[in-house]
Amino acid sequence: MSSEPSFELPSLNEPVATEVPPAPKAGATHPTDSAGTLLSLMTLAKTARLDVNDPSTDEALAGVIAPATLRALLSALNHRDPKTIRHVRRTARLATGVASAFGWDERPLKALEVACLLHDIGKIGVPDSILFKPGALTGDEAELMALHHNIGCDILQACRVDSEVYDIVVQSSQHYNGATDGYRLIGSDVHQGARILAVADAYDSLRTQQVYREAIPHDEIMKKLKAASGTQFDGTIVVALGRWIEQEGPGVFDPELDGGSSGREHPNAPGMLDPNALCQIFSHLYILESLYDGFYLLDADLKVVLWNLGAERLFKKGHQEVLGTNWNARAWEFADLMGNPLGEGEYPLQRVLKEPRAISSGLKYKRFDGKWTEIEIQSIPLIDGNGQLQGVAEIYRDLCRTTFRPNEYRELKMAASRDPLTKIANRGELETQLALHLSEIGKQQDHQPFGVIFCDIDFFKAVNDNYGHQVGDDVLVNTARLLQEECYSGELVARYGGEEFVILCPDTDLEGAVRRAERLRGLLAKTVLNDETELKVTGSFGVSVYEKGDSVESLCRRADKALYQAKETGRNRTCSITSTQLHEDRRKTPDEPIETDPFLAEGHFEAQLASDMIVYKLGGFVDEISAKVKDVTQRQATFAIGTTGMFGGWGKSSQKQAVQLVLEFGEDRRASRPSNSGTEVRYRFTPIGRPPSPEAFHRRVKELLKALRGYFGVQ
Repeated sequence: MSSEPSFELPSLNEPVATEVPPAPKAGATHPTDSAGTLLSLMTLAKTARLDVNDPSTDEALAGVIAPATLRALLSALNHRDPKTIRHVRRTARLATGVASAFGWDERPLKALEVACLLHDIGKIGVPDSILFKPGALTGDEAELMALHHNIGCDILQACRVDSEVYDIVVQSSQHYNGATDGYRLIGSDVHQGARILAVADAYDSLRTQQVYREAIPHDEIMKKLKAASGTQFDGTIVVALGRWIEQEGPGVFDPELDGGSSGREHPNAPGMLDPNALCQIFSHLYILESLYDGFYLLDADLKVVLWNLGAERLFKKGHQEVLGTNWNARAWEFADLMGNPLGEGEYPLQRVLKEPRAISSGLKYKRFDGKWTEIEIQSIPLIDGNGQLQGVAEIYRDLCRTTFRPNEYRELKMAASRDPLTKIANRGELETQLALHLSEIGKQQDHQPFGVIFCDIDFFKAVNDNYGHQVGDDVLVNTARLLQEECYSGELVARYGGEEFVILCPDTDLEGAVRRAERLRGLLAKTVLNDETELKVTGSFGVSVYEKGDSVESLCRRADKALYQAKETGRNRTCSITSTQLHEDRRKTPDEPIETDPFLAEGHFEAQLASDMIVYKLGGFVDEISAKVKDVTQRQATFAIGTTGMFGGWGKSSQKQAVQLVLEFGEDRRASRPSNSGTEVRYRFTPIGRPPSPEAFHRRVKELLKALRGYFGVQ
């Protein structure tokens, strides 16, 4: 793709019209400056909606964005900060070059180019004291600066850009490993255009001199980007960008992109919006984004024309399902602060329509999870100079929100869910995500396959002993990066602890999960994980898949058992196991616990009782050990014995050493066999929580088994 965009852009050297628009008329038509600015935003949305599909639209931009709107936005950005517009043009050049190398078609390329040009458009609303600060930003300033992303998304939505452009810009701020998005989108779930934009944006930012640091040379930039591959960036795209820049040579950065004129600016062309008017809109959006939790705009027909990211978070409704729909009181569940549901005509919007004046209301709103939260709503009528109602804006503040500022909360959430060394998901986040997956699978009548892969680095202790802990850390970090880069869409890689990793594989059956593990095992064995020592390691892999009735514990225990087999049978191999195979392996000795799995004990005995007496004896056993009955059928009973600590650990007392006991009852054989025959009872003990060692678990089992045998008359 040529370095010169294929549609008109504002010149970087020619003057731009900056006449301030006339102030809105005083009086009832514009109750507040806020209403006037929001009315301008509404007008922008209406104009863009009409222009974007205009048959006379520039063919290159048809359906992507109205050309007049694009020129207006870029003129305003140039008016605000010429350096930023040069940055977005260079970013577009880099991004479209990489996408072209990937074989993208013309229209997606155009959407990516527009997304790159507009991804920093929100900076128009950032105050001068922050935007032009001659030094590094403080924490508070950085947080306010980060709001420019939300502001830009508001404007792009109002301008009716193509949905692909919007998605690229929205998702470009998310980390590749999903950590900034609550692991909602992981890896290739993030739009490839967004991943390309993120890398191109970072490259150009590092390459460009800033007031607080010098420009960084290409080789050093590539090292930084590769170091963040698998966590912040897509490593495949980082490599592709480096290769493309090397192929293109010095011509990649055309001097014109650093300040030359395109020669095609038409500042006074019909349809172009005034840059100062746009700056006023951006400044007001900055206030809304920094002080409130969400807002939306409705036109005169009560159709939603703008639904910002804050509204998406607050109401758990995406803009795709809301834009263009009619406001309907039945879609909302509000109550007054006393908890009384609002009746017809009592909603703030309905009151504003009845008497067009701004009002503020304190209400309760029923959230998606069924809980009520207190909110403040500002409902503002948008009235034009002729006194006609053009729409309504509703601005929300969540009165129960966390006291943390958004960026602080996000950073704390990321810190709580990420492993500090490898930057991938930690064990807590793994268990949370696995529980969510299993919960969803449990709701499905015909569940989709779901695989779990355990990976353990072989002889890792020897790595630390022979090379030192710094090299050991490099091995862990680079192993995590390798697994992250090689995993597929929607898969989650987590560090389980020590040198052990886990991969969750949705929509993957046992055969597919084994193939996946084998591919990863082969790649790991070939990869140098420490440059100084040229060290390579191998890994053992254990695989299992969800089976009906599985819990997080049972599924992980099976995968862990498969991993144990891989290590016991020579390491550097992949083993898999099903519940049937696990059950068959355990049928070894009839009357003693089988200990192939260090955290499982099972066996059987014959109770010297008739089957109808077992129930009474079982009741006494349950009372003595204070067990909780979890499930009972005619042939099986499941109990939880004891409790764990707050974090699942075992305590010193027996009551704090929790186990699950499953008893299965066979036929009463006393009538058909010698008098010493009775009812077969099979038992299976598994830990609840985390025992400190297999020995501690089996000591607890021995205590309980002694009591169990005593109640059933077994010597």
